[in-house]
Amino acid sequence: MSRKNVILSLKSVSKTYDMGEVEVMALKNTSLDVYEGEFLVILGPSGSGKSTLLNIMGGMDTATAGEVNYNDLNLSLANEKTLT
Repeated sequence: MSRKNVILSLKSVSKTYDMGEVEVMALKNTSLDVYEGEFLVILGPSGSGKSTLLNIMGGMDTATAGEVNYNDLNLSLANEKTLT
């Protein structure tokens, strides 16, 4: 059996949105590894953070805390140009 590579890794990722006087915690301490060739399904009720998770995984949004790595690139430290 061949060993598959981790292509995307989230480590203790959190995302908080500041909505004026209220802070909304969309993700809290979320960790996930996605392996090469893996089929991944994200399920959950409305408001559970699915879109936020996918936006962070795709580099369209940044995490408030934690680390996101795609292959050997740390997206948490990437600038806007690199994320684009």
